[in-house]
Amino acid sequence: MAVRRIQGSSNQNRKPLLASRRSTLLAFLLLPPGLAFASCPPSKVLFVCPAGTVKSAIAREALKQRAASVGAAILVRSRGLAVEDHVSAALAARLAADGLDPRAEIARTLEAPDVAWADIVVAFDEASQAPTLARARSWTTPSWNSDYDNAKADLDRRLDALLAELAKQPCS
Repeated sequence: MAVRRIQGSSNQNRKPLLASRRSTLLAFLLLPPGLAFASCPPSKVLFVCPAGTVKSAIAREALKQRAASVGAAILVRSRGLAVEDHVSAALAARLAADGLDPRAEIARTLEAPDVAWADIVVAFDEASQAPTLARARSWTTPSWNSDYDNAKADLDRRLDALLAELAKQPCS
């Protein structure tokens, strides 16, 4: 059993505090999320879609939000094969209501160094056919512009699974 000494608050006497495995585990569980793994390098995730402005940009912003809410160290980027703005006014309004802004970062065209940077690459729909995305995970998802609710539910499910996977990875 480990013995840890703490300083008394009122009389400045040092009293031994016995720390059992149970109290150590309890202390670990009470740490703010992510603090226990603060020394781990962040995982790097790249999302790619054909235009780079809808599916990949929404996934980027949604993953950033979720990672921050659980204290996960994750760096996220999004790219497009041929950047075009496909965010309709109606889609922008629905996303804003959900606290997401796919235009929070400038849309960029995919380049080979982007793929090399990432630990995990996710290619949406036909973007997975691009030669530079041979090692990417392929996610076929509903259209955000025409099927918002199903697209949101699908992305939520996939991001939950991705975060659970990343949480299980050992610190390297």
